[in-house]
Amino acid sequence: MTFFAELKRRNVLRAGALYLGAVWALAQGISQLGPSVGAPDWVTRWFLVAACIGFPFAMLFSWFYEWTSHGILRESDVEQDASVTRETGKKMDRWIIAVLTIAVVLLLTNTFVWRKGAAPGQQPSTPAQAKSIAVLPFVNMSGDPNQKYFSDGITEEILNALAQIPDLKVAGRTSAFQFSGKDEDLRKVGAALGVANVLEGSVQKAGDEVRITVQLIDAHTGYQLWSEKYDRKLTNIFAIEDDISSAIAGKLRVQLTGGAGQVLVSQLVVDPRAHDFYLSGLALLDARAGLPHAVAAFQNAVKIAPDYAQAWGALAEAEALLPGYQPDVSTRVAYASAKSAAERALAIDPNIAEAYVALSMVYGNLWAKRDQAMQRALQLAPGNAEVVYQHAYFLLLTGNLEAALHEMDRALRLNPLSPIIAAERVETLLYLHRYDDALRQADATIDAHPDFPLTYGYAALVTIQLHHYADAAAYVKRAASMQDFDEDFGIDAASLLQLIHGISDPAQRAAALHTAERLASGGQNQAEMFCALGAHAQALASVERGLSPDVNPDLMAEVMWSPMLDPIRNDPRFTAVLEKMGLPYKPQDSQTKGLEVIEPVNGSSDKSPRNH
Repeated sequence: MTFFAELKRRNVLRAGALYLGAVWALAQGISQLGPSVGAPDWVTRWFLVAACIGFPFAMLFSWFYEWTSHGILRESDVEQDASVTRETGKKMDRWIIAVLTIAVVLLLTNTFVWRKGAAPGQQPSTPAQAKSIAVLPFVNMSGDPNQKYFSDGITEEILNALAQIPDLKVAGRTSAFQFSGKDEDLRKVGAALGVANVLEGSVQKAGDEVRITVQLIDAHTGYQLWSEKYDRKLTNIFAIEDDISSAIAGKLRVQLTGGAGQVLVSQLVVDPRAHDFYLSGLALLDARAGLPHAVAAFQNAVKIAPDYAQAWGALAEAEALLPGYQPDVSTRVAYASAKSAAERALAIDPNIAEAYVALSMVYGNLWAKRDQAMQRALQLAPGNAEVVYQHAYFLLLTGNLEAALHEMDRALRLNPLSPIIAAERVETLLYLHRYDDALRQADATIDAHPDFPLTYGYAALVTIQLHHYADAAAYVKRAASMQDFDEDFGIDAASLLQLIHGISDPAQRAAALHTAERLASGGQNQAEMFCALGAHAQALASVERGLSPDVNPDLMAEVMWSPMLDPIRNDPRFTAVLEKMGLPYKPQDSQTKGLEVIEPVNGSSDKSPRNH
């Protein structure tokens, strides 16, 4: 008898098929149901590792042993005429069919039930991980609509506190605040934000007293998991926020890095007036459009409370962002002021993530120092979508485009409704020369957020690269009436249209070149447009002027990776500019490894210029 025939006689092949079918079915069941019961992500992986290790032992067992009417016996101890391997084989065939049927049912369930309802152009969502939460804007119950900033600020401080917990996914502010004032089914909210839990509450402020009521909801069932009411003096507001954050950590069974006694919210006693200015500044900072007013609010806060580290950190971030939104603001002056504020914040409290983010912005071409500051910010607030997004932008500036895309995707998972992150994903795909993917992402973002102008500008650049000039002009015309298009994209719609016509029509090239000459020297768009018009010498001169200390260094670093500059990329003058800028820069090992690239994802209403 041949070896293969003996394998069949002893049912070893059937045992192998049954083993593999059972492993497949169990792995699918664990991966689908694990997140709902709080099982860690590594459970399925280690189950498969154990199954692979166990496979040869199972095969050896089926070779040496046989199931008989007297139990399991060694095959050598069973007389051949008493063997029941044929009957056992028939039973195993039925078990194999049953197991494979279960596996197929689980596969179809995962494909058509768990993933049902994914938005067009968006990757089907997987069940939300159990250790995830969205903090919805607390309802202002103070009777004064002007106090809404206070309830929103309390919400944001709790959100930021939770974002410090490494094992907890916290939906970003932009996404969570999309549901402000809306009476949505919390199960739908959880599905939209990809979280398993939702925290909602209310704030009632009267004089120097405040009442905060919160409840934690299971987003799968809609049932309440926990609720609490806090009545305190305004001077104890930080203690309330820390109590709420720590209680949630306990309920979701996430481990605080500093142990059970870790403080998530600073317990510094702050003058309520300073805290009031700080909260109003946060609302303006998040909206981006009111940055000068945000700076003023934070300055008032630190004037009242000079040791208010969080306010100093927020002031640093606001001042670092200011030149990108206010063309008349000197980059050098704003960055010097931001650096001073960040250093003041860290001198008071070395654990202010916003201060490190600000430092990473203002160090200019000192990439190693920027990298070090950003890594520290990521350590302090690993779940903060804004920090992750700024890290993605840093990676883009330094020419690490694949890593930037991975990190951009991580920011989108934390803040799935953010339009600025979704729009910047378009730019990253454009720089990677993935034009079809970039256009799909642009169209998906525009469909979800038709009033966000930056995406139209990126869509125009993508279609220029595809030589679809009529489409490029159509995108610009759609954005022409939007108030902030000029500031966001760095060029007015009329000039961009003239340039598109000059690229597509030789008869209009001279007029387009004249338009390009009027653009800001050393700016992103001028070099790109000169190159697109075939004026390579003028493009190189524009790039060289970008080394001026009066030009925002991030704007210049960003444009250096544009595919529109590919015709001059190997020119010695271009490479000399790159060398002077210290680019490309290889960053420290970061958290971007092993993250899958996702399909087009959309977002909503925060504001940002083309740089960040």
